[in-house]
Amino acid sequence: MVLAAHATSSVAQSVSTGGAVALYRELLNPSFDVKDVYQVREVSILREDLHISISDGTMALVRELDGHITGAVFEGAGEVLLVPPNRAERTSLAHFTGSAVLELPFQSAYLRFSDDRLANELRSGFRGPAEDAQEFIARWNDPAAVLSRGDALPILESMSSAPEAGSRFLHMRIGGTPSGIVDLFYDTNASEQISVAQASMMNDVSYYDTWTSFPMRSVRQAAGEEDPAARPNYDMSGYQLRAKVQPPTDLSAEAEFTLTPLHSGQRVVILELSRYLKLSEARADGAPVEFIQNEAISGSELSRRGDDLVGIVLPQPLVKDNPVKLAFKYSGPVMFNAGGELIYVGARGTWYPNIGPSFSTFDLTFDAPADWSVVATGKQVAGSVAEGRRITRFSTEKPIGRAGFNLGKFATASASAGKVEIHAYGARNVEQALAGAEARAGRNPDPAREAQQIAEQAAATVEFLSSELDPFPYSNLEITQLPGTVSQSWPGLIYLSSTAFLSSDERRALGIREPYLELLLSRLMLSHETAHQWWGDAVDWVSYRDEWILEALANYSALLMLEKLHPGDMKTALNYYRAELLRETKNGIIAEAGPVTLGRRLTSSRFPDAYERVLYGRGTWLIHMLRSMLHEAGGAQNDALFFSALKDLLARAPNHKISTLDLQRAFEHVLPPSLSYEGKKSLDWFFDSWVNGDSIPQFSLEGIRMTPTAGKLKISGVIVQNHGAKDSVTAVPLYAVDAQGKSRFLAFVFADDVKTEFTLTAPSGTKQIALDPEDTLLRR
Repeated sequence: MVLAAHATSSVAQSVSTGGAVALYRELLNPSFDVKDVYQVREVSILREDLHISISDGTMALVRELDGHITGAVFEGAGEVLLVPPNRAERTSLAHFTGSAVLELPFQSAYLRFSDDRLANELRSGFRGPAEDAQEFIARWNDPAAVLSRGDALPILESMSSAPEAGSRFLHMRIGGTPSGIVDLFYDTNASEQISVAQASMMNDVSYYDTWTSFPMRSVRQAAGEEDPAARPNYDMSGYQLRAKVQPPTDLSAEAEFTLTPLHSGQRVVILELSRYLKLSEARADGAPVEFIQNEAISGSELSRRGDDLVGIVLPQPLVKDNPVKLAFKYSGPVMFNAGGELIYVGARGTWYPNIGPSFSTFDLTFDAPADWSVVATGKQVAGSVAEGRRITRFSTEKPIGRAGFNLGKFATASASAGKVEIHAYGARNVEQALAGAEARAGRNPDPAREAQQIAEQAAATVEFLSSELDPFPYSNLEITQLPGTVSQSWPGLIYLSSTAFLSSDERRALGIREPYLELLLSRLMLSHETAHQWWGDAVDWVSYRDEWILEALANYSALLMLEKLHPGDMKTALNYYRAELLRETKNGIIAEAGPVTLGRRLTSSRFPDAYERVLYGRGTWLIHMLRSMLHEAGGAQNDALFFSALKDLLARAPNHKISTLDLQRAFEHVLPPSLSYEGKKSLDWFFDSWVNGDSIPQFSLEGIRMTPTAGKLKISGVIVQNHGAKDSVTAVPLYAVDAQGKSRFLAFVFADDVKTEFTLTAPSGTKQIALDPEDTLLRR
């Protein structure tokens, strides 16, 4: 392990002597001294886009830690000013505050930080000792201790870094605002360094609403036209995982991988690991290192991700491009017994240490009871049974972004698509939650009966998408039954919900009668997860803002195949998504939860169930609009341009990852001239209005006039737009309808105002003008 040779701060030196856990505990328990309570006036704190001003009040500093101040508390008058840099973030902020700009006065504040400069800025406003210092401290002791739980690990990470890492952290919780208690973050180690959020409760469920979050100004400027969030700190490679599983709950494992820093100076490496797994040992290049396992995530974020944070403290700062070999031992009840010998492996938790998806080879070995089968990512390369245990080894043929496994007592069915081997694994029963309802209806489901049909359906999807996109990314595809109503794709492996292994009659016994839900469970769900083998596994997203692309493209790819076999499926799905987006709630329609680029932030106290409806529903509609525009504007009346853009997106994916900007560029590359708004071969208008916006407009025609001229008709009129966002632009397709009711595409008109005038030429014989008769726009 090659490490930085120069010295860091005194705090970093104390960490290197083996005191990380002790330092962490001190950070967890801040204390105050009456001599450090002051009257304070006129302090200005400027951190990139974030401006904090303190006018007048009382402030206490946290006791020094090795000569460093790491916090303060304040009562008095202050204000926060923040202007988000783009439409998506301004829209998000306005949903929570009613304004696209944050101007928030406050009367109290808790601050934790790792920045000596900030301590000096606070001291510059001190005007002498404060009165009633003891009483002031007494009010803050307990709140400061509670709030420090989430700040200690990032402060340790920042303070222990070498100077060249430029690591800075600030968390400020303000109270006495018109909006209640609010959190402000400035963290240079985060991919989005500035954020504003608020904890809340709704129907006894905890939420953590992110009002706005974005990369700081200097990062945006340095990125230029590139995605400023695409700046990982580490690369991980060469995973070797050895796991012993003991149904129904327990897993113990050893994990090794190589971590290569992409920047110099970091001392503390923060990893994710399922909260059900406890680390017992960590090593770096064979030597033991200190580690801290910390439950720092709360509310809906924790329940959704299921991840804890683990801090690994290295003896010296890392040096860019110099790898270190990390090894871990851990164990815990990461599996769940769903009944009927069906095991749920925590799909949303992380069962091995990682820092998010990073494309790596995986070598996986599982030790399980002999009567249980393990199915995992990669290709099975070895298997043996001895002394009542089954040892199975899997190895990946190429780097993949994540690895998963499933465990069960399965019957197997097989199919093939060209050279791709496909296996489906179904149990002889369903989980207890479903079995009871089926028994009451006089039914006894046997998912194993459906395994062959499942394998053949997946094979058909593989064949279709291989012909339209690229060859299937892997040599095999394993599909395993998973308890629950959700499914999930991993490279070469699909967890498929038990409900997809039921017959239509068995699903009706569960009360599933809505046409779209039957379509989803009978045909779309498996095809969607199979399409994820391209969109989500062969290529992944750069940041959470790009997750929508992979869900939308997987869903739309599946619908394209179903459209050929069952032409009504596309319409059924799109109508369902639109109805869900327009569904009224007490806080507005679901669509107003925010743009698709908010990703996981779409789940909030205002819209608890918006994530899937917006990410999948609006996302699918956005891809449908792009396809429809290319279909008409291309002139060939086919999808050649659309699939050309998708192939280009796959081929150009840098480091196996794609961003919203990559998607835009792929479609701009094939953009016909008639879709160039204001003469520019650009889709800025579409991505700003539709991808980074959340409105669903309504369009109508007014004042249509038809004037014969030179054997044709001159058509003039106005497109009226309601419910659209300010400055939004939509390419509205207009059609000519003849006496027989046949329609013919005329042109796209860019509706960019409440009323947009247009003049077109139509064939003679045109009897009327129709606005989007093919229903290709997401509109009311």
